Amino acid sequence: AKTSMGNGGLGSTPLTGYSDDFEGGASESKSTSVPKAKRPQPPLETGGRVLVRETMPGRVHFIGEVHYAKGEWCGVELDEPLGKNNGTIKGVSYFSCEHQHGIMVRPAECTAVDA
Repeated sequence: AKTSMGNGGLGSTPLTGYSDDFEGGASESKSTSVPKAKRPQPPLETGGRVLVRETMPGRVHFIGEVHYAKGEWCGVELDEPLGKNNGTIKGVSYFSCEHQHGIMVRPAECTAVDA
């Protein structure tokens, strides 16, 4: 386990953007604050198994742009009825699944897992 060096733990603001230097110095005081997007992970694939927000297992059915927001999104069919839709959002069908099993999230909210 690494320990804080430098400021004696007085700083309460998490450091971000310091993913290149974990081997010492004051910039190490909050090594857990590295953004999740910087962690290497397997690519997301349609049909692949994922954990959404680290707690909800499911299967990716859609990866791409949506009509209601900018950027890339992932449509996931959750194993449990913890979702918000059935794959249809604001009248547009992106995929099909049981009611409340579908959720559309940013790729950064998904972690690929083995089947």
